[in-house]
Amino acid sequence: MGFKIEKDVPLKKANFRTPFTQALDKLLIGDTITGLSRDEVYKYRSNFYTAHFKDRKFQFWKDATSKRYCVQRVS
Repeated sequence: MGFKIEKDVPLKKANFRTPFTQALDKLLIGDTITGLSRDEVYKYRSNFYTAHFKDRKFQFWKDATSKRYCVQRVS
């Protein structure tokens, strides 16, 4: 069995598994992700406590007007 060797192939490494964690990584202090369902917020909440996000703080709440949830970076 032979193997094909290619040189100078750029790495395509994804740092995050989901589009939500990609967006969470790009949040600046005061930025908010809106329009989430309750299930989505509780599903993604565990990402707030991972080693990658340990230096950042997030909060979430239910918006009174839209009845949807929001996630905000607070520090």
